[in-house]
Amino acid sequence: ALLVLFSGYTLQAQQINTPAPSPSAKLTQKVGLVDVTVDYSRPGMKGREIFGGLVPFDKVWRTGANGATTITLSSDIMMEGKNVPAGSYALYTKPGKDSWTVMVYNDLSLGGNVARYDESKELTRFMVKPMMGGRAVESFTIDINNLTNDGATLYMMWDKTVVPVKLSVNT
Repeated sequence: ALLVLFSGYTLQAQQINTPAPSPSAKLTQKVGLVDVTVDYSRPGMKGREIFGGLVPFDKVWRTGANGATTITLSSDIMMEGKNVPAGSYALYTKPGKDSWTVMVYNDLSLGGNVARYDESKELTRFMVKPMMGGRAVESFTIDINNLTNDGATLYMMWDKTVVPVKLSVNT
């Protein structure tokens, strides 16, 4: 009888869920008349050196953890002056000390496997200048702010680095 009792306890103990080390996040923001949805994972600093350490400079990064960050647009927008049609795309970045390359990628199946990254599958790419923030952001965060009727800024923030991407819409 005790064996049956403890075997049920063991079975239930194996089904305990624990928090993910890099939890997922989803942000949906209306920019003008366009719905912009960003789906990504949020790794933490956890005492590590981030840019130039955990995330090497001048190498393709999945822009988050687990898989690639995705952006879904209900209508066409401009990102840093580059046309991006309505649809879903992966966002990859190449962090640099003085500038970042942001790549809008057509192939969602690549996920976090940047070893198979293929530049021919990019819709567009552009350069942005990172800013150094005052306070460190522990968990990688993407936010959309500075909203106007015809635009906004998408911010990627981690540690003391803030990377702004200008979004423009035809309202």
